Amino acid sequence: MIITKRTVSLLVVFAWIAIAMPAEAQTVPGGSGSDKRLGVWEKQLVLPPQIFSRLAWAERRLQPSGLRKMARALAPRIAAGDDLESLRASTDLKVRATFPGLTTADVEEAAFIVMVMATKDMDDDIRMIMAEIKATNAAKQKIRELIKELDAWIAQEMSKPARSGDIGDKRVAGSKKPAPLPRRINLETKASPAIHLEYVKTPIIPTLPPRTSGLPVSGLKSLRDDLKSDLDGMNEMSEMTSLRLQMTMDRRSKFVETLSNILKKTSKTSETLVQNIK
Repeated sequence: MIITKRTVSLLVVFAWIAIAMPAEAQTVPGGSGSDKRLGVWEKQLVLPPQIFSRLAWAERRLQPSGLRKMARALAPRIAAGDDLESLRASTDLKVRATFPGLTTADVEEAAFIVMVMATKDMDDDIRMIMAEIKATNAAKQKIRELIKELDAWIAQEMSKPARSGDIGDKRVAGSKKPAPLPRRINLETKASPAIHLEYVKTPIIPTLPPRTSGLPVSGLKSLRDDLKSDLDGMNEMSEMTSLRLQMTMDRRSKFVETLSNILKKTSKTSETLVQNIK
């Protein structure tokens, strides 16, 4: 658990309440006066509004569904490079509206946590996109291998001596119908769930038909040209994804540095508060 200056303040208040509690309410003696003492305790269980709001905030921090929604809305703005002041201002307003009754210090802490959550969401998206880039690179290498294999196949077919009944594309007339050519590779872009960064979804790479499929040389050349065209398209789209990712990483680096500076200032303030309490 992270101990913040709000946590310290809350503990101090609880300690003060325990010290200030009337002596008759600190014990539970038997007898006819027990109901009266229970009534006194019941009244003391009602926290002051500010203390109650802080306790409610601590409970929500363990299950921060409200903060999670704020972070999801904030993540795309961080990735887009919005300035820190506008991000903090809008987050402060949302925190105040969602958790009324919080002090200014609590609002600032909650806004900081939202920004950290948003940064984590952005990081999760970046990791996912990086995994897709790696998979796409492996797919592009597979396409290069298929093109090389097709070149060898075409050269082999072209080197065969012409036979009676052959047609111009080296397939014997009257032979069985050749297998259909594989479909073109479907190039699809998607947007990541948190920061909505576009990336190339790893395509499914088709397998080549068997050498016994009866494909003519013209069909093999057509398939090779299609693969080259698909590879060019993948390269172009991958470059765009890499460019977007680089820009996002630069913005992330600056934002995380800013968060670190804020945390250092908060840490110094907390240390000063602890020293004053001592």
